[in-house]
Amino acid sequence: MRAIVIGAGMGGLMTALALRQSGVFSAIEVYEQTRQPSTAGAGLNIPPNGARICRWLGVDLDGGDPKGPDGAIDGGRAAILKSTRQFNTDGSVTERPFDHVTAVGDGAGFHHMHRLDLLMCLYKRVFEFGPDSGTPCPISVHMDSRLTGLEQSQGGVTAAFANGHTATGDILVGADGINSATLSLAWPSPRPRRWTEVTCFRGLIPRETVAALRKPDGSPLDYNPIHSFSMDRHKTDRSGATTYWVRGGELLNVWIARYEPDSTAFEQEEGDWFPISREEITRDVGAAFAELPNRDDLVALAGAMVRPTKWGLYDRDALDSWVQGRICLLGDAAHPMLPTFGQGAAQAFEDAAALGCAFALHRRDVATALLHYERVRHYRASRFQLGSKFAFDHLRPKDTEAQKALLEGLDERVTPAFSHDKRGGENDAWIYAFDARNIGPTLPAKKWGPWDYREASKEDHAKATQSLWRPEVPADGARRVTRAEVARHNTRDDCWIIVSGKVYDITAWAPHHPGGAGIARIYAGKEATAEFGDYHSAQAVAHMAHFCIGELVETSDDIQPPA
Repeated sequence: MRAIVIGAGMGGLMTALALRQSGVFSAIEVYEQTRQPSTAGAGLNIPPNGARICRWLGVDLDGGDPKGPDGAIDGGRAAILKSTRQFNTDGSVTERPFDHVTAVGDGAGFHHMHRLDLLMCLYKRVFEFGPDSGTPCPISVHMDSRLTGLEQSQGGVTAAFANGHTATGDILVGADGINSATLSLAWPSPRPRRWTEVTCFRGLIPRETVAALRKPDGSPLDYNPIHSFSMDRHKTDRSGATTYWVRGGELLNVWIARYEPDSTAFEQEEGDWFPISREEITRDVGAAFAELPNRDDLVALAGAMVRPTKWGLYDRDALDSWVQGRICLLGDAAHPMLPTFGQGAAQAFEDAAALGCAFALHRRDVATALLHYERVRHYRASRFQLGSKFAFDHLRPKDTEAQKALLEGLDERVTPAFSHDKRGGENDAWIYAFDARNIGPTLPAKKWGPWDYREASKEDHAKATQSLWRPEVPADGARRVTRAEVARHNTRDDCWIIVSGKVYDITAWAPHHPGGAGIARIYAGKEATAEFGDYHSAQAVAHMAHFCIGELVETSDDIQPPA
């Protein structure tokens, strides 16, 4: 069999390696729309659940020369940080060590990397299986190949490209990001991407520049990152900044985000990012962090970034399905997520591993292999997709006492280890100890849900949730409600949501829900399949009935007058 992969980014290259590992394919063709690997972006995190996939497929995250040139086909040159530090609004600093061993005990570790370095170490591994390598199942990478057409038949799938070339294979994997051409061509009425009203600045600072940094008044920084091999996080209710070392400590990655609902820069589809001046960055950062005692440190860091860029952060509501015939989606094409959980690349790697293992299990049975892949990956990736939004404090207000008790009872940490704002228990094994290769020996009867990932049993969860909050007077579910009416109830304090064709008013319930009131802000007037799909228990479905206003209809013409 032959495989076509659209996109030669991190997810696409890892997919090529995982499909080759399955032993099923005779050749793998990767098509990338750019003429050369993209250098956009700065730092990223490969946590243990992604790093163990890299190790399995022979991708070297740590090797290479940290002082070598940009864009070298080399090892990943990761920085292995010791801890995270959080700088609080009251001036206090908390520190939490990275658990590089994890509950698995395999030492997969956290790897903080320049995005380009990760891409280059993936290319290095892929090129070892190139057409001239003489190895079975060669991997070919074709640049300057923008996807423009797709056709399926009973025996295969054909892709057409803007350069006039075509390719035919037994499967096609769309790993082409949030602006996926595969999604646009193969999925009817795909859900559009959505700007989150959050913008961010990204950039890198050389080590020697960091060492020489001074505040605007010429005095030393209060906390210069040069003195700590850590990830440093600074937060207000509407802004956040993260710095960490990459390239073995030779570059400092700086990421600064701010809630900017009045911005027009990204509402006009001008692009995902653009260069920005240091003057604008220092002005905006100074205003965004005015309440922090270490504001001047952040202004100095912002002004020192080399070739800084401004980005709009986008997401998209979860898709119901990632598979159309012989075509499947993977990574950001399937489940774009915000960078706040540090799981974007790792979830693409998990997708690739599961897809490769599904073909290793089902061999030439394409339909079953793709279905198996979707069923074991959909819930977990969608959960990170949803959870990454809650990391913004303007979307998730402080937990109520009822929420805290519920989360503690589950003993499951629902924010990543590098966030010091504890939510729930201390057990984060579901995040970092997970091995995406374990897909089970047979096709699951339905999509995996919470109980396929949690260590707690259903009985433990039932005990923790036995006193779920209910309104004194439940909704009767008798109305018919138009989308236009739902759209008018779209704030955190007045929130209706759509779940599987019915409308629910969760305004009063939100402060009692484990997700917090942020769930109202996120899902107001929007589809909610990522959170309320077919994964929930009969108890949860029965509980939701207390908040059901009635059936969703498209227009007022569909509302029949009473007899």
